[in-house]
Amino acid sequence: MTMQPTQKIPLVLAALLFILAAAAEIATGRSGIAVSDDVTERARQVALARVDEALARHDVPAARRAWLQAYEAARQTRSWRAVADAADAQFRIGMVSDARSAALPRARELYLATLTRARAERSVEGALRAAEGFARLGDLEVAEQALRIAGRLAPSTADPTAAERVESTRGRLLDHSHTAEITF
Repeated sequence: MTMQPTQKIPLVLAALLFILAAAAEIATGRSGIAVSDDVTERARQVALARVDEALARHDVPAARRAWLQAYEAARQTRSWRAVADAADAQFRIGMVSDARSAALPRARELYLATLTRARAERSVEGALRAAEGFARLGDLEVAEQALRIAGRLAPSTADPTAAERVESTRGRLLDHSHTAEITF
């Protein structure tokens, strides 16, 4: 028994829909197909460079678009560095845009994610980077908490200067006479 041409149309349409759905999954990054870490890292670095280029031109909409690309690439990694870079870029955008009240809280969320990832990786450097971000935002209470986490991580690292770096950063960040609080 052979199929009539009109009977093949639903099968062909179903196959095309399946292919389009698979392509959409891959394009949006929701598929189970792994993307090379090198490719993701290169895309992230290019997007971060585009943020800075757009900000140098005072093109905030282009900076936001580039930031979204950097953020998506950061989400694909488990690295605290990628999230910290996205947080820093969001902070820079917030400082020059009229949408400061939206950008800076988003940067804060990303610094919290940085701290969480750094703690999971047992990274003193990551906890210090998060502390610096919170201090720039004027959130000295959370900066102090990040410094405490860094201090607890320091003895378990191979870096003999880790504890010293934590204390040096603590002195620099928590010297209240030099810190300007950012209001949202």
